Amino acid sequence: MKNHFTIKLFIFFYLIFFIKVFSQNITADYILEKSLLAHGGEENWKKINQIKYLKTTISYTKTGDIKSKIIQEITHEFYPFLTTIVSNGKTLRTNGNGIEVFQDGKTIINNEEIIKAKSVLDAAFYVFWQPIKLKDTQAIISYNGKKNLPNNKEAYVIKVDYKMSNDKWKFYFDTKSFLLIATEVNHNDRISLIYTTDFNYKSELVFHFKRESYRVNKNQTKMTLLATYTYNILNID
Repeated sequence: MKNHFTIKLFIFFYLIFFIKVFSQNITADYILEKSLLAHGGEENWKKINQIKYLKTTISYTKTGDIKSKIIQEITHEFYPFLTTIVSNGKTLRTNGNGIEVFQDGKTIINNEEIIKAKSVLDAAFYVFWQPIKLKDTQAIISYNGKKNLPNNKEAYVIKVDYKMSNDKWKFYFDTKSFLLIATEVNHNDRISLIYTTDFNYKSELVFHFKRESYRVNKNQTKMTLLATYTYNILNID
């Protein structure tokens, strides 16, 4: 009995030691590589020539009533790159360099509209193309430990900064599946926490399907629902 107890005690302390060593050696690059595998593998992401989907955005008032509903048809093309967003007769388009805006077939050259369109186009591509966008050379990533999110899910946290932006990003990865389950952005001290509540498994790759955006304070104890997003994939080539 004594030997049996000694073996159990040895195994227990060995597991504690192994977990401690693992947690000390985990890196942002390790988490990102594991997440890319969980989302279908980097090679499969690179094989995509075009993806088209419908994004439905429902915004809410502070009291929880529906404020607006927007449906956008979004297409990302590669080789050469092109992102197009069509909604309510307006078309936004970028090839990564220039921006084009059309309203009911007519070209819009208003500078304010062009700046707004660039922000919308860049955001659409950045959000949908996660987590592989974190492989960009402009992204400065660092491991920020583990955290229990307000929805009680445990996550590895990667902090992301960009030299040309004051926005502060955090990406949360499930500690078991390594799927990207939440994103936090601090823009001018206004913090949004966006959960991915469901994933799209229709192809070899795993994309966002449903997301919920909340305004939160710095310690995430106060949350106000801002919007919900649904991404219905129409076509992948």
